[in-house]
Amino acid sequence: MITYSLIRGVEMATIKDVAKRSGVSVATVSRVLNNTAPVNYKTKETIMKAIEELNYKPNIIAQGMRTKKSKTIGITIPDYINPFYYELFKYIEDAAKKEGYHVIVSSTGEDINEDINCIDDLINRNIDGLIICTYRGDKETIKYLLELSKKIPIIFMDNLQLDKPVNSVYTDGYKGMKEITKHLISLGHKNIGFVKSIAKYKVANDRFYGYKDALIEAGIEFRDELVYEGNYHIQSGYEAAKYFFTDKKLNPSAIVSSTDLMAIGAMNYIKTIGLRIPEDVAIAGFDDIYMSRLISPPLTTYRQPIEEIAKEAINLFINKVNHPNAKNRTIVLNGEMVIRRSTDILRNEIERI
Repeated sequence: MITYSLIRGVEMATIKDVAKRSGVSVATVSRVLNNTAPVNYKTKETIMKAIEELNYKPNIIAQGMRTKKSKTIGITIPDYINPFYYELFKYIEDAAKKEGYHVIVSSTGEDINEDINCIDDLINRNIDGLIICTYRGDKETIKYLLELSKKIPIIFMDNLQLDKPVNSVYTDGYKGMKEITKHLISLGHKNIGFVKSIAKYKVANDRFYGYKDALIEAGIEFRDELVYEGNYHIQSGYEAAKYFFTDKKLNPSAIVSSTDLMAIGAMNYIKTIGLRIPEDVAIAGFDDIYMSRLISPPLTTYRQPIEEIAKEAINLFINKVNHPNAKNRTIVLNGEMVIRRSTDILRNEIERI
């Protein structure tokens, strides 16, 4: 079941509004509401006054009104229409059902300022825990989540690298992108363009350094101008390829993208200018979304073990529910490279899908 988050037609005060009015962080407001740590009396008084002035409705957890489990897990994703997150959500939903839970999902969108509001809305739906599919590196958000994790289980699907251990599961993006880049190098490519995801995502930087280190280890010069920062969408991949081939000094013989969607966008542009894939330009992506098998030519990519990620996330959640004091765990999974026609220079080679 997908529940679209946030009642946008009605302007409601959020925990960020309270923090701003009080002149403190969201985490401090959370500490007051949840009583998870001591807060200076004067600060607490200021926060309570702001809550009253804004008519903020603290979430059910903070009010201490929870008398029974809702058997509901909240999930945050950055984008409803991204096929990768849709597939991931469906696997999470299936795994949760087997444990007697249902899920609701909310999209944070591309505005980093919406992260806390999105999470707060899910909390107000009386969820038993949270699964955060992508962390954007916002310090205020992570402080808020760490406070909430003292009350409910929170599972991260990202490599956070925090001082405090958290429950997390993710694919080794560094290793995967390094493997894909080495594959292109093995085919003789040296001038390889890279389409990077949004820099504020930790996962985007992991993949970028996998690409960069693969070049350096192969004795190939890393060039900043061969890196284009896009987002997760097809259009940004199209714009990336346009950038690479408009400047004659760049003209890469191969492009590797940190997502399949952007790789597909790059392929679309390359076709419009009359270049052939892979004979003129090889293309590779990352994720192995369903579309990557259907496009022409099929896309070489690094397959994330989406189903396994979802199952491990639910296992971490259930373990935290049953054993609240258990140590937090980080699970790093390996994917696999899938070589398809988009990087294969031999026309008669059997496609491996």
